Amino acid sequence: MTWTDAGQLVAGLLMLLGSLFFAVTAIGMWRSRDAISRVNNLSPATGAGLPLIIIGAVVHDLAAGDLTVPDGVKAVLAIGAALVVSSVASNMLARSAYRSQTSLDPRTLSNALEPFEELHAPDEDDQTRR
Repeated sequence: MTWTDAGQLVAGLLMLLGSLFFAVTAIGMWRSRDAISRVNNLSPATGAGLPLIIIGAVVHDLAAGDLTVPDGVKAVLAIGAALVVSSVASNMLARSAYRSQTSLDPRTLSNALEPFEELHAPDEDDQTRR
């Protein structure tokens, strides 16, 4: 087995694994019944699937001898940008879903941040428990 064959095999496996993350995410979003759960289901595809596909493309180009320094820099920037943009987008989607005040699916856990929306001074009992 030559370096080219091994590199293409690794590249194919990376891309297949990245695609698997997208497929699992799609199935999870299809099964989710409310917006908050759907936003949570996006993270495997954007956090792991997309970087694996980009890394697979870089490994493929490297094995074929077509990888240049600008292409490597583009790949690193694309992964970084995808992670930053997906985290900001997920935050904004979750925030808008929460602010729309639509009813949640009964299987979704309640809002853990709800008690902190109205800030109040801690009671003395709270301080003695710690």
